[in-house]
Amino acid sequence: MTTQSLKTLTFLAAIVLFLPLPIMQYVAEESYYALGSYEIFVDKHWWHQSVFGLAWPKTALYNWLIIGVAQLIGWQHLEIATRIVSVSASLGSAAVVFFMARRMFPKQVNAPWLGALIYLTMGEISFWYGWLGYADATFGFFIFAAISSLWIAIEERQVKWLLISLLLISLAFLTKNISCYVMYISAGLVLLWRYRSWDLLLKPFFVLPVLISFTLPWIYQNLILDGGANTSIAIGDAMRNFLGYELLKYVSHWLSYPLLFLGRAFPVTLILIWLYLKDKQRFVMSSELVTILYILLICLLPFWLSAAGTPRYLIPFYGLLALVLTGLTLQLNFKRSALVLKIIAIVILIKVPYSFAALPYIKDWRPERDIQAVVEDIMQITDGKTLRTMNDVSTGLSIGCYINVRTPHDQYLRWYDGKERRVYVLSEMEDPKLGKLVKHWRLQGHHTYLYWQP
Repeated sequence: MTTQSLKTLTFLAAIVLFLPLPIMQYVAEESYYALGSYEIFVDKHWWHQSVFGLAWPKTALYNWLIIGVAQLIGWQHLEIATRIVSVSASLGSAAVVFFMARRMFPKQVNAPWLGALIYLTMGEISFWYGWLGYADATFGFFIFAAISSLWIAIEERQVKWLLISLLLISLAFLTKNISCYVMYISAGLVLLWRYRSWDLLLKPFFVLPVLISFTLPWIYQNLILDGGANTSIAIGDAMRNFLGYELLKYVSHWLSYPLLFLGRAFPVTLILIWLYLKDKQRFVMSSELVTILYILLICLLPFWLSAAGTPRYLIPFYGLLALVLTGLTLQLNFKRSALVLKIIAIVILIKVPYSFAALPYIKDWRPERDIQAVVEDIMQITDGKTLRTMNDVSTGLSIGCYINVRTPHDQYLRWYDGKERRVYVLSEMEDPKLGKLVKHWRLQGHHTYLYWQP
């Protein structure tokens, strides 16, 4: 395992992260973020999102980043802009892994590059959420960077690192929601315990910045949004993972969630488990690695104890897991280290046909999957006449995105209020009250109806 080989593989892993960006049409919720970004830019309501002109009280930092990229590459490439932001965040997380690995393993010259490589080739990062135009990669980057900065602040008792961590966790909140503070506080308590630094809670220079920073959610929700809707949405989303499920669903989730976390971090997790079980490889857990495991346990516990925590909730923790995997991989002998690198190289190679053939075939190329073909039909039929929508499923949002970037900014697709006449209306359900049915499409498991309201 040479430094040069690690550098080469790391750069290749970073490059293949970009491969799906210009190929794929909108995937699921990508269009929600793209649509919100477009409407923020057009209507100038910079502090909250909207969907088809209807206000949606969620933070907008991710949208601001998308707007910046779209302004550079052109709004006609809006779906690519959302993904560039996510890939940039994933590369940022890899940089944090690099930095923390250099601190944690100062005598191992290969550790930083190995850590970054392990992170970038994790299945969840390379093949899905690391490039997908969701807020999760950006949210995860800010949380991981904030926890890492907090670690240094507590270990070295330095206020400057505390201020950096507070800035980062504030950016995490502005990216998505208030749940980031739960992870941040949980990690902080573990670090205070592990470094026996409870006395920091009595030092004004540590406590006051934290208290001031933690007022941001209140300021945003009560002074900017004029109400607590953002928190209500976050709490509602969290409670939906706990309420209304049978005991069997809970048990199934409790058993599968840790396996899901490790499995989606393949290939290195699976290699190390195989070496431990089959080849009797034994590992030594340093104090830092044990600390990370405690942080992972405490932070993952709410999602683990739920009945329906999804894989996207795990994104902030893959950077920490990459550090653990780095520490364990460094303990392998030359032969086993070479095996790890060979399998990582194979995963990087697999990403090429996955990006250019497998994923587009699954998502876009099969019958009744082509969103842009439906958009062409709609625009030919409507021929510049006013178009409204009552279709807010993922395909409806995607249709809206593609139509918006092909029409003047002030004519973007808005929600139908039921009062306008002489307009076309898109709907996800068949509804004769909307007027005369002009055409119907089946698209990615959903229905799209186009009506003429005389």
